Amino acid sequence: MKKLFTFFAIMVLFLSGVFGQVAINTDGSSPDRSAMLDVKSDTAGILIPRMTVAQRDAIATPAQGLLVYVTDDNTFYYYTGSSWEKVGRGASGWIVSGNYVYV
Repeated sequence: MKKLFTFFAIMVLFLSGVFGQVAINTDGSSPDRSAMLDVKSDTAGILIPRMTVAQRDAIATPAQGLLVYVTDDNTFYYYTGSSWEKVGRGASGWIVSGNYVYV
């Protein structure tokens, strides 16, 4: 009986590591199978890390796709793998970059 219990305990520990999804919610629902992190709420949102431009630029080797909110200009930025780019566009739909204006 002790061997059987040990076997099932090992299997539970092994199988719990196979499923990497995490759900954060108040209704006890399971995470979506396609999501690594599944956050669900109808009363709150997700808060992206907030920092200054200097703090953002001080991140050592940021991962491609890293998202931060810069408080200096109240803008979201993501890292392309070589530079920080603003997320989205202005209200007019036009983007200004140096001497260039484009959609």
